[in-house]
Amino acid sequence: MFRLWKFILLVIASTLLLASCGQTSEEKAADGIKAAGEAFYANDKNPTEEIDGVKLYKPAGFTISESSDAQNIVFQKGKDTFILFINPNEQKDSRLFYDLLEADENKDFIAKETFTEDDVFGFATVVQGENGYFELVASVGGAKMTTLTKEKRTVEYLTRMMEVVRSIN
Repeated sequence: MFRLWKFILLVIASTLLLASCGQTSEEKAADGIKAAGEAFYANDKNPTEEIDGVKLYKPAGFTISESSDAQNIVFQKGKDTFILFINPNEQKDSRLFYDLLEADENKDFIAKETFTEDDVFGFATVVQGENGYFELVASVGGAKMTTLTKEKRTVEYLTRMMEVVRSIN
């Protein structure tokens, strides 16, 4: 009987300890933004796919929808959908997508950051969505990629998204 109580007490203590060590939404968002910045500055992904003349990097595990065209490319990874918008009239230093996002008063930003290197402008944001979902946005110049996902995938997805938009020629 004494062993059973010790075991139950140990399980409760372990559960409380693990629960207190979990990251908050803000911490996960900040980690995702940091990872996106590292991907932006690394700029180490070469294009692996071409869609209607647009060359870009496609991360492992991602598929590209058959209905994609040069300005709207739809990626899938598992059940998650990613949409890549490309405005061919914008240069690598364009702030168009950033300014449009900033002007949207309905967005509840958890984290956001801009990145610049030489004549290239980029940004990453995490917006609070509904039902525990985050809206992730990564952009470089005239290319912007978005998705809705659970907060636990924030770091992985923002990294992959920034690699994609940074690789576009």
